[in-house]
Amino acid sequence: MFRSTDIAFDAGAHVYSLPDGTRVPSVTQILRATGVSTDFAVLPNREAIERKRDIGIAVHSDAHAFDDGDLDWRTVHPDVLPYVEAWAIFREQKKLAPLVRERAVWHPVLRYAGTLDGIFEQPGRPVPVLIDIKCGDPQAAAAQYQTEAYRAAYASAHPGFAAVERWSVQLTPERRVPYVITPYTDWQDAEVWRAIVTTYFAAAGRRAA
Repeated sequence: MFRSTDIAFDAGAHVYSLPDGTRVPSVTQILRATGVSTDFAVLPNREAIERKRDIGIAVHSDAHAFDDGDLDWRTVHPDVLPYVEAWAIFREQKKLAPLVRERAVWHPVLRYAGTLDGIFEQPGRPVPVLIDIKCGDPQAAAAQYQTEAYRAAYASAHPGFAAVERWSVQLTPERRVPYVITPYTDWQDAEVWRAIVTTYFAAAGRRAA
């Protein structure tokens, strides 16, 4: 059975592959294909959308470097800086420490892959928190199912992390408090996510027939 560490990820093409070369769908691909999340690729104003996407990629990279303690603030692009500063404020105010960052995950039963942003611990909190960082609207990205997908995949290889809290953290540097935390506590998210994956593969089977 393949493990998460066996998954290869082509960042340019955003493609996940198994060691035998088989491509597997990503969490975001499944959500877009089933219409659960917004498919920004079909929206107008492509230039603005692509710029926002590029900023998001840079924010994730710089936030990861900040969490690792090796961010050179002088290298942060001016368009990205407010978001990274917002992330730093969030980390400081919530006293969160990273346990896992930017980890590729693979679900051997449901057969999807993805990259979770991070799992963090907080003093006094009984379980870790799985966090997905957002620069845009978490609802448009269906973050409740996205975070559940990452939780389930990570827990399949690390049973000790089966019970975690799930948050999206939207970075909002224009606000006085530059972040918005949305916790996801609905136990039915797991069942809904399984249904979404089943629908995706059923549709893919029909297209291939």
